[in-house]
Amino acid sequence: MLKLDARLVEEIRRHAEEAYPHECCGLLIGRIEEGGRTRTVSATYRVENTFEEGERFHRMAIEPLEYAKAERLHAARGLGVVGNYHSHPDHPAVPSRFDLEHLAPWTTMSYVVVSVREGKAADLRSWELRADRSRFDEEEVNGSDGFEPGADGRQNGVEQTAEE
Repeated sequence: MLKLDARLVEEIRRHAEEAYPHECCGLLIGRIEEGGRTRTVSATYRVENTFEEGERFHRMAIEPLEYAKAERLHAARGLGVVGNYHSHPDHPAVPSRFDLEHLAPWTTMSYVVVSVREGKAADLRSWELRADRSRFDEEEVNGSDGFEPGADGRQNGVEQTAEE
């Protein structure tokens, strides 16, 4: 489960809309709790999409040093990177095959995807990488009042990977 309050959902949504028609990306800062079953997010940490310019409309990359910077910045408060987020301009909030193969390094993290349709954030969903790294499973997002995850009619628990 991902605990993400409405203020943080709004930050992610705004970032995704600002970056449109390109993919935005950022890190989720917080704590892993309940024996690894829950990630509670306290802050977002925007990072630059460093994928080559002509492909940013459907690809994103986060420099590995950004993870280390975020960890150092928040370590004194007992917080760390518990996931990442990115947008899918004019595509569903479902991880792509590229996301599975290149953007999900840890099975202990949450991977949030925001669908942005014609410049407006339309859906936010969170995913966990299976231990065998074969696919993502959707996870529950709790505490996101004001922007309903799964608003496009899909239900939590759906196992999908979008072709992109």
